[in-house]
Amino acid sequence: MNNPPNPDLPPMHPPQSSEPGAPKAGAADEDPTIFEGPVSQWLGFRAYFAGGLLGLLGLAGAVWGAKENQPWLWVPGLALAVACGLMAAYTAASIKSRRYKITRRLIEREQGLLVKRVDSLDLGRVKDVQLKQTLWDRMLNVGTIEVFSSDKLDPDLLIEAIPNPRPVYEKLRDAVIEVSRKRGVIPM
Repeated sequence: MNNPPNPDLPPMHPPQSSEPGAPKAGAADEDPTIFEGPVSQWLGFRAYFAGGLLGLLGLAGAVWGAKENQPWLWVPGLALAVACGLMAAYTAASIKSRRYKITRRLIEREQGLLVKRVDSLDLGRVKDVQLKQTLWDRMLNVGTIEVFSSDKLDPDLLIEAIPNPRPVYEKLRDAVIEVSRKRGVIPM
């Protein structure tokens, strides 16, 4: 059962570059990624908790008002339950849309549901990096990496709710030191 190749489809092998010195397919990336992905949904815990409590209260009011035939109670209760569900869905989507890409050169932040905003910070502008974890964060294995920089618009960048933050922090710290040394800046 050997099928002949389809002339309408492109060849299955990767194209070869004709330029001398061009990287070949599968070559090692010069700017390895330290972290790439969304933040943890634990970032929205407070909103989920408050929304859940209010939603249950609204649902209880809607059920009790419907049972007792009290429209002044079941209509607002149902509206509150629906609003809390929508709030939880918006919070989850908003957190899922927040992504970070940290390389040995840049920190890139992407956020926004309908309108995406992407900004980046050159590691050469970074002055210091700190890892913060509360007791609750340590139990959930998430943390916040705080980046202090000489950037005029956003000097303090918070990378919140990063899963397994310690290795990311250590690699980022080492990359900042390496960039500083390459630029001739001696870290204090």
